[in-house]
Parts: sequence; structure tokens; C-alpha cells
Amino acid sequence: MQHLTTASYHRPSKTQAAADAIPVVYNGEYHVFHLATPPNTIHHPPRLRSTWSHMRSKDLVSWTRDPEPALTPGDSKDALDTDGTWTGSAVEGPDELLHIFYTGYNLSHGGRQVIIEAVATDKACTSFIPSTEPIKVVNNGVSTFEDIDFRDAYVFYNDLESCYWMLVATRLRSGPYWTRGCIALLTSPDLSSWTVEEIPLFSPNDMFCPECPELFELSGKWYLVYSRFAAPDAGTVYRVADSPRGPFRKISGVDCKFDGRRWYAAKSCPKIGEEDKRVFFGWIGDKCHEDGKWLWGGHMALPREVSAAPNGALVIKPCLEALTAAFPTEGQKTVEGAGILESFGATKTKFLDDAFPTSYVLRVTLTSTNAPSFGLLFRTNLDLAGYALKFKRVGHTFSVILAQTPAPLDDFWADQYRLYLPRNVDGPELVRHDGLVLEEGRVEVQVLVVGETVEFFVDGKVVLSYRVQVEERAADGTTIGLIPDEDSGMDSDGDVAARQNVDEQADTERSGVKEFGLFLEDGTLCYSDFVVMPAKA
Repeated sequence: MQHLTTASYHRPSKTQAAADAIPVVYNGEYHVFHLATPPNTIHHPPRLRSTWSHMRSKDLVSWTRDPEPALTPGDSKDALDTDGTWTGSAVEGPDELLHIFYTGYNLSHGGRQVIIEAVATDKACTSFIPSTEPIKVVNNGVSTFEDIDFRDAYVFYNDLESCYWMLVATRLRSGPYWTRGCIALLTSPDLSSWTVEEIPLFSPNDMFCPECPELFELSGKWYLVYSRFAAPDAGTVYRVADSPRGPFRKISGVDCKFDGRRWYAAKSCPKIGEEDKRVFFGWIGDKCHEDGKWLWGGHMALPREVSAAPNGALVIKPCLEALTAAFPTEGQKTVEGAGILESFGATKTKFLDDAFPTSYVLRVTLTSTNAPSFGLLFRTNLDLAGYALKFKRVGHTFSVILAQTPAPLDDFWADQYRLYLPRNVDGPELVRHDGLVLEEGRVEVQVLVVGETVEFFVDGKVVLSYRVQVEERAADGTTIGLIPDEDSGMDSDGDVAARQNVDEQADTERSGVKEFGLFLEDGTLCYSDFVVMPAKA
């Protein structure tokens, strides 16, 4: 068994990005298929002519990647998938072989998407034979839905109804244009022919189109998970029901989202040996240094473990096996001892004067029973331009916000002071979760950093992920330094390349940017030791 490096798990090659994950447990082993971009591509349409890469593992630690893709686009201009083998799912069929159902895309067909089946040639799953035709639909229920968006099939065997179910991300043919997004339900006794139900399984009337849906039972509840590429609640979210047919609802007082929009298209499989847990895989998008545009595909985040709380909310944490393998505790060091920060009538900041490696895990516990807000500064310069993880007290709960600072100004003020700050599509609040309960004002934060990607795990309840591009701004707002990505696969000229150097000191020091700090508004903040574990060399 080959042990993959962190980089080769995150991306299929130095010149490719990883995208939508398709995990499944088959014959006692984890199989993670995921979309892979063509080498050295940046924008649509070339970047979306994706293949299916295939990794496998028995323990979430040691992975092998098949040398050849499981699926590749068709080689003729008329093929249903000539412009991309897009997202789908894998399921064990009645023949005990693994069946893939994926989305075929051909630009010359006006954007129309079709579902195609591919079957493994053997139980080793080293190759798959795709059909040359779409799946067989035996009724006209599909007329309820658009065919431009008809993708991301999720197939599983529903024991309660003794048949296979297929969830498809699509849109209704009528209704308010921006909110027609829904999830269609197809059923089949044997995977060979499908009946489309005319009434969608889920139609919330609040999104353009859902992506990458899945449905599973966990601890007596049914969870519908899907991804939203536009606000509100952009990112991977979930809804809960007592039955696989719904109705699927939010839990009162719970955000019902795992992260923000930059950890995307996340899907899961059962955790082997622990029936009350599932393992999620998602990707953090690349961002082109040349034009600043967010790209489809990027860095496959380490697996995350999900379980159900008594109120039905899903609790998300790093998968401990994968985390400790990539960031062993043997290399642990304390970069700042425990202490207290106090401020009255003002906001106070404190930076950690220590060198950080390029990739690492940091852990700290923060406690404040009286401050209106407090938190961490991340990759921030001495003018306080950078990022902040902010805990903001709202009544008896907290909002936790990953924000970029300073926020852009109205045009008048920007013109007056010549402070032209970037206007990110995410807004200055990059990721936000509301309704977080902190017992006695105490919160445990675990930060996973790999180059430009950062994941803040908060109390095992929520995660805030992002790709940061470190730049230092002078007092007039002009950029005076940009730190290139060390692991994202994106060079500053926009070409795809992998650059890893775990042992080298972080580039942030060269531009006066501090990796971590603390801030406190009007109160007292206690912090425990800041402990860092570098990535395994």
C-alpha cells in the first residue's frame, strides 16, 4: 500500500485540481472518486472537461490512487460526455459490481445534461465501461423539470421501499426564475430503468439550483445534504426529516450548514465500524492570482467526521485518523503560553511573535464571559489588514465570523481618502455561523493550515474554511506585497503548479504579516497555550 503525501491526496497531480467528491464504502474499503480538472487549465470551459480520479483506503490514512482515471470524456464530438464527465455517485448493484451514475455534458447540445451509467469490469474497480446512451426513463415525469440542469445523480438502495432511489439536482420548468431549484426523485427496481416522480422530493423555493445532493439515515433521522453556489447560505447544507420522503426542514435555532461557500460539493459515506458516524469529503477552491477569480476545483480537504447531536443537528470535526497522520503530535510545540488580555472601553490586539511553518495545525482555547466580541487575527499586518475569526455576542448565543479586514468603503469615502479596497464576491464576512452556544464563554479552536487554505474548527460544531491570499497594504490602501500560494497549485501567473516546502519559514514574515494574534473588545479574554503541530515531512 502506497502512503500518499499530503499534496498527492489533496490534488491528483501537480498540474490538476480536485473537485466534487464521490465517496462510497465497497467490500470493506473506502473508495473516493472525485472530479479532476484537465492539466494546466484555469477557466470554463476547458477546466470543466473533467475526468474521474479514484483513490482508495482501508483506514482513512493510507491511500492509493489508481494510475488511470475511472472515467474520461468521450472522444467524439457527438458523445454525450465529450465536454466533461461530471458529478454523480457509485453504488453496489444487484450483480455485486460497482455502478457509477454520472452527468454527461456536451456543449454542442445547448447545455443539456444527461445521466449515464458506467459499470465496473470487476470487483477490483480498476476500470468502468460507460453506456453510450442516457439512463432509460419509462415515464414522462421528467417533463416537470428542466433538462439544462439535470445532474449530480445520487443513487442508493432504499430498504424501506425495496427499490433503488436516484436523487437528481435540477430545476422546475415554471415558477419564479431564481428560485426554481429542486431535487427530483427517480426510482428503479434494478438500476436498468427509472421512473421519474412528477412531484420533486425537495423544492424549497429559495435557490437557483442545488448541487451534489445525497440522502442518508443517521441515528434515527434522515438527512438531505446538498450544495448551494449562491446566497443565502452558499456552501454545503443539510435538512432533516423523520422519513426519506420528508418533509425536510431546518432545525430551529441551528444554521444547518457545515461551513461556508469555499468548502464545496461535500459528500459522505458511512464510517467503517462506527455506524453512528459518516465521513465527509469536500474541496476548497483555487483562486487565480492573475485576475483574482475564484476557480472551480482546488484542494481536497482532509476528511471530516460527522455525527448527530441529540437535537438532530450534525456535529462536524476533523477525522482524527487522517489529521494525526498528516500532523503528528510528536512535532508539537507551544508558541505562546497561557495568558490574559484585558481592555476597557477599546479594542485591544496582541500578536504572537513566533515563526510558523507553511502547513500546520494550531490549537487554542479562548474564554471570555463579558466581552462583546473577541477572537483570533490571522495573517494580519501591523495596520490590521488581514483576516479575523470573530466571536460576537448576540443575546445568549454567539455569531462566529471569518472576516476580511478592513472592509471596503462606500464610493464617496473611497474617493475622498483614495482607499480602494477589494470588493470580494464573498463580502467582508467571508463565512458566518449564528446561534453558537459557548458554555461559560469558552471555545476550543483548531486551525488547519495548508499553504493558503485554512480551516477553523470551532468546538466541533461548525467549520469556517477559506483560501487566503496574503497581501500587505500601505496606509493609503495600495498593495505593497503579495505572498504566493505554497500549496494551492496556483502560481502568481495563474499556471497550475505544486509548490511544497513544509520546513521553510512562512513567507508572511518577509512582508511584515503576522500569522496569528488575538483581539478583544471591552472586557477580559483568557487564552490557553497556543500549540502547533507541523505537517509531516
